[in-house]
Amino acid sequence: MSRSPHDIASKKNVEIEQANRKNDVDHYTMNISRRTVDKLGVKLYDRASAVVAELVANAYDADAEEVRVKIPLATLLGNVRTNKEEGTVESKSCGYGQENIREEVIEVIDNGHGMDPTEANEHFLVVGKDRRESDIQGPFSRVKERAVTGRKGIGKLAPFGICNRIEVRSSGGTETPQGYLTSHFILNYEEIIQDTEDPYYPKRGDEDRTYSNTPGTVIRLTSFHRKRVPDEDTFLRQLARRFGARQTDFQILVEDIKDPDSKCIKTVEPLNIPVVEETRIDVGQIPVVTDDGVKLQVSGWVGMAKKGYKHEELAGVRLYARKKIVGSTRDFGLMSGFTGENTLRSYLVGEIHAEWLDEDVGEDLIRTDRQDILWESDRGQALSRWGQDLLKQLGTLTRKPRRDNVRTRFLEIAQVEQRAREMYTDESIIDSALDLAGKIGGFAAEDELSDEEYINGLREVILTVAPHQALMEAFREFRNRIDPEITSFDSLSVLFDKTRVAELASYSQIVAERVAIIKELREVVDAVSPERNLQDLVSKAPWIIEPTWTVLTANQTLRTFAQSFESHWNSQHGEELTISIGHAGKRPDFTALEVGSRLRVVELKRPGHKFGGEDMLRLQNYIDALREYFDQHATIREAFPHGWQIDLVVDEITLTDTFHKVAFNQYIEHRNVVQLTWNDFISRAERANEEFLKIHHASVEERAKLNSASQD
Repeated sequence: MSRSPHDIASKKNVEIEQANRKNDVDHYTMNISRRTVDKLGVKLYDRASAVVAELVANAYDADAEEVRVKIPLATLLGNVRTNKEEGTVESKSCGYGQENIREEVIEVIDNGHGMDPTEANEHFLVVGKDRRESDIQGPFSRVKERAVTGRKGIGKLAPFGICNRIEVRSSGGTETPQGYLTSHFILNYEEIIQDTEDPYYPKRGDEDRTYSNTPGTVIRLTSFHRKRVPDEDTFLRQLARRFGARQTDFQILVEDIKDPDSKCIKTVEPLNIPVVEETRIDVGQIPVVTDDGVKLQVSGWVGMAKKGYKHEELAGVRLYARKKIVGSTRDFGLMSGFTGENTLRSYLVGEIHAEWLDEDVGEDLIRTDRQDILWESDRGQALSRWGQDLLKQLGTLTRKPRRDNVRTRFLEIAQVEQRAREMYTDESIIDSALDLAGKIGGFAAEDELSDEEYINGLREVILTVAPHQALMEAFREFRNRIDPEITSFDSLSVLFDKTRVAELASYSQIVAERVAIIKELREVVDAVSPERNLQDLVSKAPWIIEPTWTVLTANQTLRTFAQSFESHWNSQHGEELTISIGHAGKRPDFTALEVGSRLRVVELKRPGHKFGGEDMLRLQNYIDALREYFDQHATIREAFPHGWQIDLVVDEITLTDTFHKVAFNQYIEHRNVVQLTWNDFISRAERANEEFLKIHHASVEERAKLNSASQD
């Protein structure tokens, strides 16, 4: 039959009192294979917060109600060292000089039941002893009957992860007329790990065997390795993460001793992570089920944080047993591809309490360093499956809140309304911009919201499309209520005004891109590209030739002309000719387009080319073929009432034959041919498009002024 915590505590007190009566120990003894200390993994405790957390846990197990941590925050430890022989402090080379340097120290002070010399020898200095199996110590604390966190008996060695010297001063045992008997000793890492099986005898301190009016323990750490103590906020978060929910009879206080004049003491409060309430899942009614059907109870919650992680202490789901952290996870080992994956990996938070992870009997499911659980164990696998199912459920719940969250953040960052009001005075267009921003923002990539270029790009799309959406809405509204008797001039005026704004918005975007492309074209031309490559390039972007050209101008008549003229040329000259009218296909011999009811045929020669006799003969053939073709095809002639012309782009005319010179000059005079150099050709395209941009920007500025004046 198992004993109650009360029976265990009573027996402990009796045995401690008997041991004190015969206590005449003249030295302390640690029974341990010396090299074992290193093998126990104490070096895994490489953070000041992890070390302090182990000492705080020991204080909790000793029934302390208050633990005070004195520590130099925001400090790099290990800048000074203690001279063993003289007891003085020497400076390391750290740039601070050698005057007025205090010895670095961390102290953890508690008001627990403490230890007298006998307890220190029989329990504290026995490394690797499972206190929960001890008849004297047991699984519950002596007075408050707390379920103790300690088990493996190595947490006391954790400080060796950051320092070489641990000083223990503890008063406890049964109260006597003089007070509580004190144990005081010093553990030195370098002495402990000597390669010998002989017991280690810690040095006794000055206060050993003295008495104290109150019980409690002070752990003093010195002789540090080079370890960084974080700033106040970070250190408090790191400690808070390691302990569970708030307890009414236990608190942790932190005092920064870096500044001797500062008396600021902070209380370690439980982590408070703002959560999207719609995603919060209480797991109290969702047990973990093992392979053999055993239901393991858990408590706590999981959910989606309102903001992405700024500090690693807030990331993921924390796992607790006996009010102390035993592990954490960001995904429970769930593979990629589940709903809401990206969101959960960035926003998943939670706090799960599972006492069965740290039971007194059975398999030990916690790693030696107490930093995580053994996920490959049977219960670890069951917890992993349970968590994965939970995340899939949570992924579905987070879909809408995630979009709402992303949408809100996007609207705040992009400032769509402000930019829309600067560009447009029509409230319906501004409303359309906000509507589009809401829709697009909800599907924006969360990890790109800090990318200014990404935000600017989305905003530009929204502001360009907004006038068109407003126009479509106006068309639909107008069509739904159209009635000759009530249709007014004003309603038509509003509709046409929206049309004008929409056209301006789209054209300005297009022309802005065109200007950039023309600049790139200049670089290509300067590189002296092959003639047919340039002809192919220009055929795909005929607006370079004529800025007013649009896709709508590539009508059926123009396509009919191209096909018909190609056949005519082949029959007259016995060779294939390819004409481009702005669509992909074979590389063209020239490009044709219609501008103002006039057929424009563009013949390109590579940059730097000198137009000579053979070129002239080819040009004459084109002109003769066009004249003959238009004479024979009245329908085509009627489609282009303003005739035709050939735009010849060539850098230099070097005709030597007199007849060629005369003929070429006549072609120029009658505007059968218009000759441009490549520089003139590109400059003309730049000027035409840039002029449009100037007009557009001026109209935008004017609208902004009018808008500002109307608001005033």
